[in-house]
Amino acid sequence: MELLLVAVSVALAVYALRSQRLVRSLSRQLEGRERAVHFLGESPDAQVILQHAVDAVRRIVPVSRFDLYRVDAAGRVHEVWRLSASGEGAPERDDSHPDLGREVDANRVLEFAATETERSFAPRELLAGAPPRRELRLPLYSGDRFVAFLDFASPEPIGDAHKAELRSLIGPLTASLHAARNWAIAVSDELSGLASRRYFETRLAEEWARHERYGSPLAVACFDLDFFKRINDSFGHAAGDVAIRRFGELALAEIRSSDVACRYGGEEFAIAFPESSGVAAGAVAERIRAALERQRFQAGGGRFRVTVSAGVAEARGADDDRATLLVNADRALYRAKQEGRNRVAISRGTPGSVPSSRPAPAARRRRR
Repeated sequence: MELLLVAVSVALAVYALRSQRLVRSLSRQLEGRERAVHFLGESPDAQVILQHAVDAVRRIVPVSRFDLYRVDAAGRVHEVWRLSASGEGAPERDDSHPDLGREVDANRVLEFAATETERSFAPRELLAGAPPRRELRLPLYSGDRFVAFLDFASPEPIGDAHKAELRSLIGPLTASLHAARNWAIAVSDELSGLASRRYFETRLAEEWARHERYGSPLAVACFDLDFFKRINDSFGHAAGDVAIRRFGELALAEIRSSDVACRYGGEEFAIAFPESSGVAAGAVAERIRAALERQRFQAGGGRFRVTVSAGVAEARGADDDRATLLVNADRALYRAKQEGRNRVAISRGTPGSVPSSRPAPAARRRRR
């Protein structure tokens, strides 16, 4: 009997030890997931949000596919984020995906959603009761607002227990993406699609502080559409809106994700280039200028072309401040205007030279 009691005591001790280890392991997992969910809402940057989301999902099941299609307020795909073929790392934005700009069929998407309330939808494939699956197609709704579509896959079957855990992450992920969309609207110029002037000035102050502390290069380019009033007077204000919108699209197509382009006011624009020299920024400005010159516009019953002048300046000596940086870029812009428009000018004193910005032909200048 004593031996039996000893054996039972040992078994209970082992069981208790294993239970404690299991509790600690589960506690660590839950803490990790709670941290990931908490971090989801800490940044308006989609890449940061999705990095935390994938990390949290990997604590639940292995991930082989995590493709997210973000949808704008007009119902069109405006961003696609995908994992590498190996399923490792963080999702990267795919700017060449064929679905970009495509309008989403709302009725088709609703086939993958289940109504929770009159104004709320949930991914149908995360509901309990369905057979385990390796692939999930998950529409993400914030209330009744369609925010994104997630195409998810795992090498392991996803059963009800894992579905419940995944669903607990979908809510924070959707809320974060919706908040990021609202944040982008709040800091963006609706017509051009570029950042607002207030946001630009805030980011420029941050980049200037980084430049002062670490000595990292920083450049700014100022742009002004040539003879913009003449476009409005000749073809109407709708034509001017078309030109502004197209300039914004061309600028965004040329700059890096770390650069900040804004509509500074009216037909004036500015771009901050962190970690860039004046020459490098000038090369980007020249590509934008040339791209706009190639465009053909039609509005108000007529056809027209639009050109832009630009000035570029680089942060230089210790006596500079960010206001001086903008003044130098603006002075270079003024010089570009004086020299015939439709060109890029680099602020005097900036090392190097901008790639050739071919002047407009003399005959064209006489007509304008």
